[in-house]
Amino acid sequence: MLIYRLSLFTVVFFLLTACDFSNNTDEKFLKNAQCEANLPCTFSNDVKVWLSEETLSPETPFTIFSDLPANIQIEDAKLKGITMYMGYIPQLFKKNNNVWQSNTMVGICSEKNMLWNLELIVKNTTTSQIDTLNYYFYVTY
Repeated sequence: MLIYRLSLFTVVFFLLTACDFSNNTDEKFLKNAQCEANLPCTFSNDVKVWLSEETLSPETPFTIFSDLPANIQIEDAKLKGITMYMGYIPQLFKKNNNVWQSNTMVGICSEKNMLWNLELIVKNTTTSQIDTLNYYFYVTY
């Protein structure tokens, strides 16, 4: 009986912590964002980011697009949950007709309206300056 209770406790513990609610609020991140969530964005270094759909659903494929100036290259890219910590999802951008794109999807959790962040690290090949660009979007169900 003790082993059963311990096993049950362990399973319940992991289920409850699978979607870790962070102390950060969506408003805090969006207040400091350069662009509105889910809408096309042009950053100060002329990098453009937009989504294949304005309204996204979890566990449904979508594409992230980026148009980069000739002297800018993507060093790293990942999706991170803001509303809840869900680890990160590495993004692999491939060039298609002069536009970079990453086909992806995000998981579902207990929040019906979840804020995500595309953290895009880019490098200026002329100046070697590295910038971290944060593009935010909501996924709802």
